[in-house]
Parts: sequence; C-alpha cells; structure tokens
Amino acid sequence: MKQVAVLRAGAALAAAAAMLAACSATISVNISGDLEQPIATFGLDPAKPEKACLGGIAVHELSNSLMRPIWSIEARGRNCRSLRQVVYGQAPEGFETTMDPTPLQPGVRYAVVGYGLTGGPLSRVPWRGGGEVLFEHGRWRPVTAQERSPLVDEVGEARH
Repeated sequence: MKQVAVLRAGAALAAAAAMLAACSATISVNISGDLEQPIATFGLDPAKPEKACLGGIAVHELSNSLMRPIWSIEARGRNCRSLRQVVYGQAPEGFETTMDPTPLQPGVRYAVVGYGLTGGPLSRVPWRGGGEVLFEHGRWRPVTAQERSPLVDEVGEARH
C-alpha cells in the first residue's frame, strides 16, 4: 500500500516537473541609445527597466533574407545573471563575448534576441525575447509587422 502511494506521489511530481519544463515566458527587450553603443533593457515599460536573469543576448543583421550574427555574449558557466541593461559591444561581468561586435549602420534592420530564466529558486522558467529594430532619424525604433523579416517571428526567434 505504501509503495503504491509513493509511486503515485512520484508520478505526480514528475508530471508537475514536466509541465514546468515545458513552460516558457517572453520578456520584452527594448533598444535605445545611440548607433555606436545601443542599450538593451528588459521589461514591458522601457522607461522602467526590470532586472532579468540573462543567459545571453545576440544581435543579427537582417538583409536580403539573410540573418547574419554580428555580436553575441553568453553567461559563463551557462548560469544566468541578473541585469537591468546590456550595452552593445560590452560583455557585462560574468559574461563572455562569443562573437565580437561589428559596427552598426543606420537604416539596417537588426534582430536582437535575449534569453535566460524567470522566477524564483523553485520555479525557474526559461524566457526568450527580442525583436527587430532599425536606427533612423537619430533613434532606434521597432520594425513594424509590415517591414518584418520572414526569418524572425514575433518574439525574436529564428523560424525553422
């Protein structure tokens, strides 16, 4: 009898763990600043950046249906780190550059994709976020759905 109860409890815990593992979240990644060193911040309100447990961030140049990586960083040891912002070309403490930065150009579309974990120590859920941006008229702006590349979906992930 005890053995059956233990097996049922174990099965319930395994099912709950599988459901949590299948979950993921989206965190907004906002781009601001100048062309030479834009700043990525996290959260729904660009005026009030939130801390995000960042595992890595990558920037890709989008042109002629191609998606070319131009800068990326990754947390050392694959452990995410809590940050409010990341400056293009600068790896924060605890991160390493996996692709050196290329100078950015006005009028060129870029895809920015960040990832990491959300939640507390018992309920960590993977997150991904980002999108396409363009620098024009002295500022960064999101690329509209009509301008969007068919290579990147709404949350900044490359389509397969």
